[in-house]
Amino acid sequence: MTELTDHDVRARLRAHQDGGPISRLFETGEIVEETFVALGMRADQCEAEGQAEEAEQVTDVVEYVSTVGERPPVPNWPTR
Repeated sequence: MTELTDHDVRARLRAHQDGGPISRLFETGEIVEETFVALGMRADQCEAEGQAEEAEQVTDVVEYVSTVGERPPVPNWPTR
């Protein structure tokens, strides 16, 4: 995996917003314990639906979240 920028994370998650932790990461940069779980489930769902490329992109975000760790909303997240 290449190192993702904040912009890369938002681009990969745009189609995967869930109204929950994935959406909060997309909208504010917030990462909580549930974010990791939700992303893993979404990657599995993409894989099950035959969307291997989408699953890989979500898995890249899982790695980003694992590296960054939990954090509150990030100031100016949409413009970073």
